[in-house]
Amino acid sequence: MTGCPLRARLKPMPALLYAHRRAAAVAVSLVFVASFSGCENRDAHITAPSGAAALSRFTVIGTDLSMGVASGGVLASTQGTSWPAIIAGSAQITFRQPLFKVPGCTPPLVAPLLLGRWLSGSSATIRDSSCAGPATSAAIPADNLSLPNATAYAALHFTPKLLAATPASYPALDRARYPLVLGTTQSQVTAMLVKAPTFVALELGTAEVLGAVTSGLLLPAATYVQAAPWTYVPAAVAAPIIAAIGDSIAKSAAKAVILSVPHMTRFPAFQAGRALAAQRTVLAALGVTVASNCDASVNVINVAAKIPSLVLQSITTGLPQPLSCADVPGSADHVLLPADVAALDAAVDQINAQLKQLAQAHRWAFADLDLPFATMLAGTGPYAAGAHLTCTMPYGWYFSLDGLRPTAEGQRLIANAVALAINDAYRLGLPTLGVSTLLPLRASPCP
Repeated sequence: MTGCPLRARLKPMPALLYAHRRAAAVAVSLVFVASFSGCENRDAHITAPSGAAALSRFTVIGTDLSMGVASGGVLASTQGTSWPAIIAGSAQITFRQPLFKVPGCTPPLVAPLLLGRWLSGSSATIRDSSCAGPATSAAIPADNLSLPNATAYAALHFTPKLLAATPASYPALDRARYPLVLGTTQSQVTAMLVKAPTFVALELGTAEVLGAVTSGLLLPAATYVQAAPWTYVPAAVAAPIIAAIGDSIAKSAAKAVILSVPHMTRFPAFQAGRALAAQRTVLAALGVTVASNCDASVNVINVAAKIPSLVLQSITTGLPQPLSCADVPGSADHVLLPADVAALDAAVDQINAQLKQLAQAHRWAFADLDLPFATMLAGTGPYAAGAHLTCTMPYGWYFSLDGLRPTAEGQRLIANAVALAINDAYRLGLPTLGVSTLLPLRASPCP
């Protein structure tokens, strides 16, 4: 693949094929995404939306969601189905992304989860943090500046040079990935200013709470740069950084859309303990013994982290593995108390209030992501342990194998919500998906 721009053309394309060299389990959904094939001007006759000129230089500052992470990994095929790529395709504009080659940067999980493999072929019992490198020779920075796990502070300050200068302070994966997205001395924000955009999308705030949500350990940060470990950033700490990013976007004189932070504790990766108790017999057959403290438990369990791991341990050792729903104070046990859920949801509410206020102050568009995620959640159904381990799409059409990030179909819903918010604020006339074109919620991808 060469460094071709994202084509201004929509065509059916399969979602990421979850494959493994020893397993042919494949999950395919037909989605409309912008095609990367060919650089010839075969589609010049297509008329762009009336307001497409406003997005002629469309730049995205964001996190996992905007880069196109799915099933815990990211590569060109998932990047091509990210919501910014869908927006760009519908607006028929050139939109360049720093695409990653197979098996990814990092590799995604392979379906079904019972295989216990990343797309690279390595065991899913250990996190595969490898990076296969760029799939194109396109110049950087591209138009999509998003980086997984990027906090607002990272978007404002982190550059490839900074990460390389103090390697002990930053993960090896970030040190490998940042130079593939940003220029040596560029942060996401400075790269945005260099690009002189006409339209900016800002999607930040998820990384401020994700560590606590997924680990079950709540350690608030007093500052982003403290030496002591932290798992989430309170809204008061994030506020001046978010405001500074807003000032930079305003300096560019671009139009903008701000995306809210979804309430991740509601995602299908997280299930009440009593839902696991209801699956005791199925889990026992998979080698997991559910403790009696789960029977009436309202604690929230990160099943995406715990269940596949316990099943694989049972297969490896030949011994049943215990599953407790009790919270262990001070431990990253993947268990959230109801009070923890309330605290993290409140932190998200407060960050969203800041983001919405920023949009209102500058008369920018604001997209509430809880709306499309509500549609996605309506299609997941109750937790089923057997499907979790054996189905190619265990969380339904809209959530990928990690139970956190959307599939290509979920990204379509997000793109629709963002386009509607942009149209409402700027009357650009961006195409949106009608309800009739969406997958029926009653149809399950699992038998």
